[in-house]
Amino acid sequence: MKEEGHYSNLGTSWERGNQNEIDIVAVNDLKKQVVFAEVKRNKDKINLSQLKEKSKNLQNQFRDYEVKHFGLSLEDM
Repeated sequence: MKEEGHYSNLGTSWERGNQNEIDIVAVNDLKKQVVFAEVKRNKDKINLSQLKEKSKNLQNQFRDYEVKHFGLSLEDM
């Protein structure tokens, strides 16, 4: 994702006490898009509904942005 250069900010997010860890948060300020992604070795362990719940607080910072959630596994690398 970093090499593609589509995002102005790329990182992770952890709330206090290591709560609600989000593996990838990618922001494109020009297109007003934000991507939340979960990364697991095994694709069967990716839980998008849990990711959506974990990202709710952070989404408040991107109210007028298009929000996408997805999972990545070793198969995607």
